[in-house]
Amino acid sequence: MNSSSSSVSTTDLNLIQLKLARYFLVPVYILGNFGNFANIALFSQRNIRGNIFCAWYFICLSLANLFVLNTGGLSRILSLLINFNLETTSIIFCKSRNYLIQTGAVIGRYFICLISIERWMVTSTNEMIRRMTSAQIALRLIVIGPCMIALFVIHVPIGFAISNERCFASLNDTYVLFFNIYNMTIITVPVIVITLFSILIFTNVRQSRHRVVPISITGSNVQAIYLTTKSAGQQRDIQFIRLALIQIFTFMLFTIGYGIYNVYDFGTSSIEKSSDRQAIEAFISGIAVNLNYVSVAAPFFSYTLASNKFRKDCIATFHRYGTLFMRCFGE
Repeated sequence: MNSSSSSVSTTDLNLIQLKLARYFLVPVYILGNFGNFANIALFSQRNIRGNIFCAWYFICLSLANLFVLNTGGLSRILSLLINFNLETTSIIFCKSRNYLIQTGAVIGRYFICLISIERWMVTSTNEMIRRMTSAQIALRLIVIGPCMIALFVIHVPIGFAISNERCFASLNDTYVLFFNIYNMTIITVPVIVITLFSILIFTNVRQSRHRVVPISITGSNVQAIYLTTKSAGQQRDIQFIRLALIQIFTFMLFTIGYGIYNVYDFGTSSIEKSSDRQAIEAFISGIAVNLNYVSVAAPFFSYTLASNKFRKDCIATFHRYGTLFMRCFGE
């Protein structure tokens, strides 16, 4: 009786996963590709890219998101929809897929952290800190950081193997423990970093609003007034602060569930579990993974919904590319 009940439960959960792949994950994949390409087109505009180094971080973040979507997202969709899953039959595919997903995901989180740190530096009242946002430093961080991450994540193809028709960390008990800790770290550390610097950004912005400038009115009379006008550069900085905070919120919203599940999975790894419980946990894990893909697909749409300036820039960019397309291919 219990065996039959477990079988039915597992079948039902697998059916739900299939429907989620078809009606949820496929749209996420398509819209995510469109949105990240749109972000790259927008942030690559000379008036944005040339003046604000943070734009380069947004471009690199979008590239990392595309990498994750088209290595992990696409293969997950194919495995769920048409049962095309080389991960359980090819050891090369098993190792390379997980290595590429992990590398892309960690690089994306690295750039989210850089975005939050750079925006804190720009809003700082300390001139020395503001001067640290230079093109040379940004270029080094863009080149060296991903290379170091790619080298660090090399443990994944070493430790992953196919066992019981599953591709997972199974080299030995020591590596399983290491991978669980690593998996929690690559989520909790970015969350801590971006939370801390978000608070610091809010603090800096609040201080800047109360900053006053003395101006001469008549003779020796000096009056302090609030700054009421901002240069175009300052307005662009404010826009990027808003986009950074939106990106931080989006990341935390859609990845926190996966982090919580990993903590739970690690804490209960030594407990003997029934087949029903294993099926339910596998289902919850699948939901958390799907939400992870939302986190790399959603930025463009969250920026568009929350920022009027971003929407205007999008319209201008699409119009520019549309005009260029018509000139090239129109009659």
